[in-house]
Amino acid sequence: MDTITKKTRTRLSPEKRKQQLLDYALDVFARRGIGRAGHADIAEMANVSVATVFNYFPTREALVEEVLSQVESQFNILVNHCLGEADKTLSARLNCISHNLIDAVIEQKDWLKVWFEWSTSVREDIWPHFITGNKKSLKQITEMFEQAIENGEITADRDPKQLCGLLHGICYVLYLHSNLHPDQELMYAEAKQYLATIYAEA
Repeated sequence: MDTITKKTRTRLSPEKRKQQLLDYALDVFARRGIGRAGHADIAEMANVSVATVFNYFPTREALVEEVLSQVESQFNILVNHCLGEADKTLSARLNCISHNLIDAVIEQKDWLKVWFEWSTSVREDIWPHFITGNKKSLKQITEMFEQAIENGEITADRDPKQLCGLLHGICYVLYLHSNLHPDQELMYAEAKQYLATIYAEA
Protein backbone atom coordinates (compact mmCIF):
# COMPACT_ATOMS: atom_id res chain seq x y z
CA MET A 1 0.00 0.00 0.00
CA ASP A 2 1.33 3.47 -0.90
CA THR A 3 2.16 5.75 1.99
CA ILE A 4 2.46 9.51 1.81
CA THR A 5 5.15 11.33 3.76
CA LYS A 6 3.97 14.71 4.99
CA LYS A 7 6.22 17.72 4.34
CA THR A 8 6.97 20.58 6.73
CA ARG A 9 4.70 23.52 5.98
CA THR A 10 6.39 26.82 5.07
CA ARG A 11 5.05 30.22 4.00
CA LEU A 12 5.39 30.68 0.24
CA SER A 13 4.27 33.14 -2.42
CA PRO A 14 1.18 32.03 -4.42
CA GLU A 15 3.38 31.21 -7.44
CA LYS A 16 5.81 29.11 -5.43
CA ARG A 17 2.99 27.43 -3.52
CA LYS A 18 1.29 26.42 -6.77
CA GLN A 19 4.54 24.99 -8.14
CA GLN A 20 5.14 23.16 -4.87
CA LEU A 21 1.67 21.64 -5.05
CA LEU A 22 2.29 20.63 -8.67
CA ASP A 23 5.52 18.91 -7.63
CA TYR A 24 3.63 17.01 -4.94
CA ALA A 25 0.87 16.25 -7.43
CA LEU A 26 3.39 14.64 -9.78
CA ASP A 27 4.60 12.46 -6.91
CA VAL A 28 1.04 11.44 -6.02
CA PHE A 29 0.04 10.81 -9.65
CA ALA A 30 3.16 8.67 -10.15
CA ARG A 31 2.37 6.59 -7.06
CA ARG A 32 -1.40 6.23 -7.37
CA GLY A 33 -2.09 6.72 -11.05
CA ILE A 34 -3.87 9.44 -12.98
CA GLY A 35 -7.31 8.02 -12.21
CA ARG A 36 -6.85 7.67 -8.43
CA ALA A 37 -4.80 10.70 -7.39
CA GLY A 38 -6.76 13.63 -5.99
CA HIS A 39 -6.75 16.86 -4.05
CA ALA A 40 -6.83 15.16 -0.64
CA ASP A 41 -3.70 13.11 -1.40
CA ILE A 42 -1.80 16.23 -2.42
CA ALA A 43 -3.01 18.16 0.62
CA GLU A 44 -1.83 15.37 2.91
CA MET A 45 1.61 15.29 1.34
CA ALA A 46 2.00 19.08 1.29
CA ASN A 47 0.68 19.38 4.85
CA VAL A 48 -1.96 21.92 3.81
CA SER A 49 -5.74 21.87 3.86
CA VAL A 50 -7.71 20.30 1.02
CA ALA A 51 -9.29 23.72 0.53
CA THR A 52 -5.84 25.17 -0.19
CA VAL A 53 -5.29 22.68 -3.01
CA PHE A 54 -8.74 23.47 -4.43
CA ASN A 55 -7.85 27.15 -4.28
CA TYR A 56 -5.11 26.54 -6.87
CA PHE A 57 -6.86 23.74 -8.78
CA PRO A 58 -10.64 24.36 -8.54
CA THR A 59 -11.70 21.06 -10.14
CA ARG A 60 -10.25 17.61 -10.68
CA GLU A 61 -10.15 18.36 -14.40
CA ALA A 62 -8.06 21.48 -13.76
CA LEU A 63 -5.68 19.51 -11.54
CA VAL A 64 -5.21 16.73 -14.10
CA GLU A 65 -4.71 19.23 -16.92
CA GLU A 66 -2.01 21.12 -14.99
CA VAL A 67 -0.17 17.92 -14.06
CA LEU A 68 -0.28 16.55 -17.60
CA SER A 69 0.88 19.87 -19.01
CA GLN A 70 3.89 19.70 -16.71
CA VAL A 71 4.57 16.13 -17.81
CA GLU A 72 4.27 17.15 -21.45
CA SER A 73 6.76 19.98 -20.85
CA GLN A 74 9.32 17.59 -19.33
CA PHE A 75 8.95 15.20 -22.27
CA ASN A 76 9.45 18.05 -24.75
CA ILE A 77 12.61 19.10 -22.92
CA LEU A 78 14.00 15.58 -23.38
CA VAL A 79 13.06 15.51 -27.09
CA ASN A 80 14.49 18.98 -27.76
CA HIS A 81 17.70 18.10 -25.95
CA CYS A 82 18.23 14.94 -27.99
CA LEU A 83 17.13 16.23 -31.38
CA GLY A 84 18.88 19.57 -30.84
CA GLU A 85 21.56 20.40 -33.36
CA ALA A 86 20.71 19.85 -37.04
CA ASP A 87 23.99 18.03 -37.70
CA LYS A 88 23.43 15.30 -35.10
CA THR A 89 23.42 11.80 -36.57
CA LEU A 90 20.39 9.56 -36.19
CA SER A 91 22.45 7.19 -34.06
CA ALA A 92 23.44 9.99 -31.67
CA ARG A 93 19.83 11.13 -31.36
CA LEU A 94 18.43 7.66 -30.75
CA ASN A 95 21.12 6.90 -28.18
CA CYS A 96 20.37 10.19 -26.45
CA ILE A 97 16.65 9.42 -26.27
CA SER A 98 17.11 5.85 -25.04
CA HIS A 99 19.87 6.70 -22.54
CA ASN A 100 17.97 9.65 -21.08
CA LEU A 101 14.88 7.48 -20.79
CA ILE A 102 16.76 4.71 -19.01
CA ASP A 103 18.46 7.18 -16.67
CA ALA A 104 15.12 8.82 -15.82
CA VAL A 105 13.63 5.41 -14.95
CA ILE A 106 16.59 4.48 -12.75
CA GLU A 107 16.37 7.89 -11.05
CA GLN A 108 12.63 7.27 -10.53
CA LYS A 109 11.50 10.50 -12.20
CA ASP A 110 7.83 11.01 -11.43
CA TRP A 111 7.00 12.81 -14.68
CA LEU A 112 8.12 9.81 -16.73
CA LYS A 113 5.90 7.40 -14.81
CA VAL A 114 2.91 9.64 -15.44
CA TRP A 115 3.84 10.15 -19.11
CA PHE A 116 3.92 6.42 -19.85
CA GLU A 117 0.60 5.83 -18.07
CA TRP A 118 -0.87 8.75 -20.02
CA SER A 119 0.55 7.55 -23.36
CA THR A 120 -1.04 4.12 -22.99
CA SER A 121 -4.44 5.23 -21.66
CA VAL A 122 -7.27 5.75 -24.13
CA ARG A 123 -9.72 7.07 -21.54
CA GLU A 124 -11.80 9.82 -23.10
CA ASP A 125 -11.00 12.27 -20.31
CA ILE A 126 -7.22 12.30 -20.91
CA TRP A 127 -6.48 10.70 -24.31
CA PRO A 128 -7.44 13.75 -26.44
CA HIS A 129 -5.05 15.90 -24.39
CA PHE A 130 -2.24 13.43 -25.08
CA ILE A 131 -2.92 13.44 -28.82
CA THR A 132 -3.01 17.23 -29.12
CA GLY A 133 -0.24 17.88 -26.60
CA ASN A 134 2.27 15.57 -28.22
CA LYS A 135 1.76 16.65 -31.84
CA LYS A 136 4.87 18.84 -31.72
CA SER A 137 7.20 16.09 -30.46
CA LEU A 138 5.69 13.58 -32.91
CA LYS A 139 6.36 16.01 -35.76
CA GLN A 140 9.95 16.50 -34.55
CA ILE A 141 10.62 12.77 -34.39
CA THR A 142 9.02 12.21 -37.81
CA GLU A 143 11.27 14.91 -39.25
CA MET A 144 14.26 13.25 -37.59
CA PHE A 145 13.55 10.05 -39.52
CA GLU A 146 12.87 11.97 -42.75
CA GLN A 147 16.24 13.66 -42.42
CA ALA A 148 17.93 10.31 -41.72
CA ILE A 149 16.41 8.88 -44.92
CA GLU A 150 17.61 11.90 -46.92
CA ASN A 151 21.10 11.47 -45.44
CA GLY A 152 21.19 7.77 -46.27
CA GLU A 153 21.39 6.73 -42.61
CA ILE A 154 18.39 4.44 -43.13
CA THR A 155 16.95 3.03 -46.32
CA ALA A 156 14.42 5.01 -48.36
CA ASP A 157 11.85 2.22 -48.15
CA ARG A 158 11.19 2.98 -44.46
CA ASP A 159 8.12 4.99 -43.51
CA PRO A 160 8.97 7.81 -41.04
CA LYS A 161 5.57 7.58 -39.31
CA GLN A 162 5.91 3.84 -38.86
CA LEU A 163 9.41 4.37 -37.48
CA CYS A 164 7.91 6.78 -34.93
CA GLY A 165 5.60 4.01 -33.78
CA LEU A 166 8.48 1.56 -33.64
CA LEU A 167 10.54 3.97 -31.54
CA HIS A 168 7.62 4.50 -29.17
CA GLY A 169 7.31 0.73 -28.75
CA ILE A 170 11.04 0.39 -28.10
CA CYS A 171 10.88 3.15 -25.49
CA TYR A 172 7.95 1.47 -23.77
CA VAL A 173 9.81 -1.85 -23.55
CA LEU A 174 12.90 -0.06 -22.24
CA TYR A 175 10.75 1.69 -19.65
CA LEU A 176 9.33 -1.61 -18.40
CA HIS A 177 12.67 -3.45 -18.43
CA SER A 178 14.52 -0.58 -16.75
CA ASN A 179 12.01 -0.73 -13.92
CA LEU A 180 12.58 -4.47 -13.62
CA HIS A 181 16.37 -4.28 -14.04
CA PRO A 182 17.63 -0.83 -13.01
CA ASP A 183 21.16 -1.49 -14.27
CA GLN A 184 22.39 1.28 -16.58
CA GLU A 185 25.04 -0.72 -18.43
CA LEU A 186 22.69 -3.67 -18.98
CA MET A 187 19.88 -1.45 -20.23
CA TYR A 188 22.12 0.61 -22.54
CA ALA A 189 23.20 -2.66 -24.19
CA GLU A 190 19.58 -3.78 -24.51
CA ALA A 191 18.64 -0.43 -26.03
CA LYS A 192 21.39 -0.81 -28.64
CA GLN A 193 19.94 -4.15 -29.75
CA TYR A 194 16.39 -2.79 -30.03
CA LEU A 195 17.47 0.37 -31.87
CA ALA A 196 19.28 -1.77 -34.46
CA THR A 197 15.84 -2.82 -35.76
CA ILE A 198 15.27 0.74 -36.96
CA TYR A 199 18.08 0.38 -39.46
CA ALA A 200 16.87 -2.95 -40.86
CA GLU A 201 15.42 -2.88 -44.38
CA ALA A 202 11.65 -3.06 -44.62
